[in-house]
Amino acid sequence: MGGSGDASEAQGGGDGAQMSGGDGSSQPVEADAGASDEAGESIQAGDAAADRAIIRNGRMVIEVENYSTTADAIAARARTTGGYVSDSNRELHRDGNETWYTGYIVVRVPSEEYEPTQSMVSKQGTVRSEETTTNDVTDKLVDLEARLTNLRERRDRLRTFYEQANSTEELLRIEEELSSVQSDIERLEAQKRSLEQRVAYSTLRVEIREPAPEPSAQQVPYHERSLVAAFLSSATDVYVFTRGLLVTAASLAPWLVALAVPVVGGRRLLRNRSLPLLGRRGGSESGTEGGGNGSDDPQRESTAAPDTESPDDQT
Repeated sequence: MGGSGDASEAQGGGDGAQMSGGDGSSQPVEADAGASDEAGESIQAGDAAADRAIIRNGRMVIEVENYSTTADAIAARARTTGGYVSDSNRELHRDGNETWYTGYIVVRVPSEEYEPTQSMVSKQGTVRSEETTTNDVTDKLVDLEARLTNLRERRDRLRTFYEQANSTEELLRIEEELSSVQSDIERLEAQKRSLEQRVAYSTLRVEIREPAPEPSAQQVPYHERSLVAAFLSSATDVYVFTRGLLVTAASLAPWLVALAVPVVGGRRLLRNRSLPLLGRRGGSESGTEGGGNGSDDPQRESTAAPDTESPDDQT
């Protein structure tokens, strides 16, 4: 029993030595074989993953010091890698004298440049959030290709039948069916091109935000403000108010002059017209008074009554 066991061990050792090149060890050979199998499986898995049709869409939110500089850098990166900017938007915010921008830029880059582009964007500022979604459309593309193959074969058969048709009715029927098949082929080809385009170019939406300004001193309660700040603020208000009045007066001066000219001219014209009328009226009144001094005017006579003696004179 013991001899047979030793013999078998010796035989196994001999086989191991022969497989490993005569070094008398069997364990390294088994380890190398397992490693090679794992390497082969990993290569096959990598090839399978590379053959998959995957659509990737990403979204990043970053905070930067300068919106324009960051947006220009991302757009330049996309163009350099063979991509392009598909959409962008920018909005200006204002708080008193402080301004800042927020917005987004959407870029389409080749799929192999998606992760390098993400890395480049993350270096532009502080990343607030980041996400990536994937959609495997391999099966859908395979299905579309199979349907297209069947439709093309059917189209070829219909063309053959069309050439062999003997009646007008049969020609019209085949032509109608051929047109329907061709429409289906074009529709599926458009779907396939769209999917392939989305697979070839990944989409990355970058939302860019400049930091909002810190709360200013104007937000401090009124009674807690310093005397100097209150005085300067009041003096500034007086200056702004006075300057506003001066600007308003300067703006209205031409209008006032333009409106005053016709008013003054109209008043002078009316005055010149009224002077002759007044002269005529004055002459007629004087003539009337001259003719009324005669004795025929009883009122005049009654008005000119003789003087009466006062009680003192009688005394």
